[in-house]
Amino acid sequence: MYQILHVRKLAFCLLVFTLFTLEGCKSAEGAGQSAASISDPLKMLPEYNTRAPRTCAKVTSPPSVAQAAVMVQCTMDSVSATGLGLFQDVKLEMGSPRPFVYYSDAGLAGIDLNAKVYPLRGSYTGYFCTHSSASLDPDGKNCIKSVVTAAQGWCWKSSFGDWSCKLQGGAPVMSNSVGPKTF
Repeated sequence: MYQILHVRKLAFCLLVFTLFTLEGCKSAEGAGQSAASISDPLKMLPEYNTRAPRTCAKVTSPPSVAQAAVMVQCTMDSVSATGLGLFQDVKLEMGSPRPFVYYSDAGLAGIDLNAKVYPLRGSYTGYFCTHSSASLDPDGKNCIKSVVTAAQGWCWKSSFGDWSCKLQGGAPVMSNSVGPKTF
């Protein structure tokens, strides 16, 4: 009888330990948010024959590298009067957090001057698309594709407690293209 009770207590302890370990793993990736879970579903824009700008849920803890790649798209993708700008194939490395530096960080929208800034480096492919009906290309290539192999950027916390990430690059290799259909 004593041995069965001891085994049950041990089994219960292992179960509780396992559950807490799983919860801890989730919280290690930015408050339980995976990279895919911060992104809204894919939407298409038929007038551009490509995907819509990516949108994200609010991220309130420092992002992982995978989250930062998604957040670059959410911050940088946009539609304007002149066309649609999309970031694709974002590949990143994230540096160690550092204090705010006025020279490099002053232009980051709404930055919390007391929070750490995470430097980024990597690459991406940018697309600038016009309405597909306005394309003069017989193959329907209404986008300019720009491959940026050396980009730098930042992830920063705003004074409202949410995080954003962006990249900027050097001279791209450009070509006419169709727009991306996936994230």
